[in-house]
Amino acid sequence: MSGAELLVEPLRALLTALGTGVLAPGNPAERLHTAASAVDAARADSQAATRAARDGWAGTGGAAAFATAESVHRGMTVVTADAAEFSRLVQTAAHKVHSASTRLHALVDSLERSAAALGDRLFTPAGLMALVPIAADHLGRGVDIVARTRAELQADTEAMAALGRRTAPAASGAPADAGRLSSAPVPGGVAVTLPDGSVAYAPNERAATAVRAALSQRGVPYVWGGTTPDGFDCSGFTQWAYRQAGVELPRLAQDQDTAGYPVSQADLQPGDLAVWSGHVAMYIGNGQLIEAGDPVGVSPLRTTNLDQTFEGFYRPR
Repeated sequence: MSGAELLVEPLRALLTALGTGVLAPGNPAERLHTAASAVDAARADSQAATRAARDGWAGTGGAAAFATAESVHRGMTVVTADAAEFSRLVQTAAHKVHSASTRLHALVDSLERSAAALGDRLFTPAGLMALVPIAADHLGRGVDIVARTRAELQADTEAMAALGRRTAPAASGAPADAGRLSSAPVPGGVAVTLPDGSVAYAPNERAATAVRAALSQRGVPYVWGGTTPDGFDCSGFTQWAYRQAGVELPRLAQDQDTAGYPVSQADLQPGDLAVWSGHVAMYIGNGQLIEAGDPVGVSPLRTTNLDQTFEGFYRPR
């Protein structure tokens, strides 16, 4: 192996360790998605049959049977939503790995071009010495890519582990604690797994995207005037999260209510904003907010914030 190849080898090792992020056909996430679709279709058929039977079966026995059927239907909806969330998490993680792999490949190509540009000098001590700092810079950038990808994957890992804890049977063989299902599915709702392992249901994909984007930034430090994942202030954080969903909010916290309409606390849904005279936070469901503090984190739902005036809850349009 030549000296140049030795200098490229650490980057290739990073590539091997990272993987490609390309999911093979028939992977578990794909199979689970197919199974979930079958469960959802069975639920729809069962609900149709239940509605048809309801017209001709009156009395206590019928009422009990229909109540049981509805309970089963709700359970099937939860299973379908959990399967969809698992598949989404796998796809999201794979995309992040694939993106990082593409960037590492670009670094390898760049370093090889730098080596080729040295021509015959590459085979001299002086040429190798000229290539060493270039290789060190490329390797440092490669390590940074891997480190950033690991950090980005942490939220997905935590969400998947929480989903597994919630859906897996308890050690005794009994179902997992049903108390963790603190948010019931809503018609057309989009499941979002929260850091505590519970599942909330956003009213639509746009709100779910904003909530997931916000959750992905937990741990980012507070920076006055910050509007990027390098550091956020409160309104920069909610603005960034909604921008990932294709919605542009005003820059200032006290103005972000103008981009939506008021909702009551009883009608809160994931993605709604809690607005004060100088602060804003996002409701993520199940009695929890996420907000830019020091750092970005999840906190219990509240309407007080220091001595600021609470302006209300708002749902972005």
